[in-house]
Amino acid sequence: MRKDIKDLKKFKGNEHGGLYGLFPIDRKKAVKDIPKLETHEVNVVAKFYRDGKKELRVVLCRVDELPDFNGDNQGNFIIDEIRNAKDAAVLEDKLSKTGGERTVSDLIKVYKEKRVVSFKDAWTPSQQLLRWENELGHILLDELDAAQITAAKNILLEGRSPKTVNNYLSALSSCFDYAIKHLHWINANPVKNVAKDKVNNEIDRYMTDEERNRFFEGLESTKSPTLKVLCHFGINTGCRKGEALGITWDDIDFEKNTISFTKAKRVRTCTGFDEKGGMTFERNKVTPTLKNGSKLKVISMKHLGSLRTLLLEHKLRSTSEYLFPQDTQHSFRYLLKKCNINNFRFHDLRHTCASYLVQSGVPLLEAAHHLGQKDYNSVLRYAHLAEDTTEKTGSIVAARIYGNQ
Repeated sequence: MRKDIKDLKKFKGNEHGGLYGLFPIDRKKAVKDIPKLETHEVNVVAKFYRDGKKELRVVLCRVDELPDFNGDNQGNFIIDEIRNAKDAAVLEDKLSKTGGERTVSDLIKVYKEKRVVSFKDAWTPSQQLLRWENELGHILLDELDAAQITAAKNILLEGRSPKTVNNYLSALSSCFDYAIKHLHWINANPVKNVAKDKVNNEIDRYMTDEERNRFFEGLESTKSPTLKVLCHFGINTGCRKGEALGITWDDIDFEKNTISFTKAKRVRTCTGFDEKGGMTFERNKVTPTLKNGSKLKVISMKHLGSLRTLLLEHKLRSTSEYLFPQDTQHSFRYLLKKCNINNFRFHDLRHTCASYLVQSGVPLLEAAHHLGQKDYNSVLRYAHLAEDTTEKTGSIVAARIYGNQ
């Protein structure tokens, strides 16, 4: 019986032994969850078999990219995609290789196709792994050792911060862990024997009162129509930049005095692979979850009177459903230079908010709640700023920034 593959509500499960199947893009969800998902959240995946046993899955497209149902056209489209999947033969051949024949490049390509493609931030690890592949890709897995990785690290990451170096090593280490646990290609992870750089994880870059006064004064003369409101919004709420850019006016309730964070705009979101096997990305896509995986974070504006006034004024001028329809990074950098504020990023407004809270005596758990942090260890970075007094988060931030309102 012919069926509309886009009608996910009627999806009963994948056919055992079929040429293709449907699988959620989000790895935390299972096939059984598909009837509850939207078409852009599900991939059409080709299934290749060897000796009737080994299965290799290759993403063909998202369900929403299929043609509208008309007879057999959806099935024919998928069959054509399978035939045109140039990597299918290459990937199938990898399964027949022995451990001594597989290279680092083989592993990285499979890891990207199996795991990285589903990461919320797939761009960063894809670029990190690409640099490792360029340096180590030709080496056989059985021959790679910690000394070779260390030598490559010294070449690739010279002059970079200890945190950046460790992030690159973690990306490569996760790739080898996947080879051990899921592919069974190797028995040990050589990255485990590479020394990581010591990182001081304490947050020490936030705006001093004197810097903030200069910064706010500069905001009054900016030509950007949204930079002033965006910066005040960031320093008051402590939100991530992507969360601010994802906010719509429907998320602001001026009667209840609440700001609801329900989505985030991501600089790059992975959409799959091109015909050459490279990962493809969509820029500035708004996704329905926050960076930490939460679906909702609410900030009260009860004690954020100055911010509330700015938002009301901004709404009168706004012609977009989004509070901040464009990223103002160039205007932000220009303003910092003009105000003589060095070594500062927009994300440091979040650190500034957190630092003001902790310095004013707010317990770390309350500060974490204000920032929307799930991981308690993340807020421990501000522990060295803590004092003994406690107050409500919104009023303290506002008092520190604007004085008594």
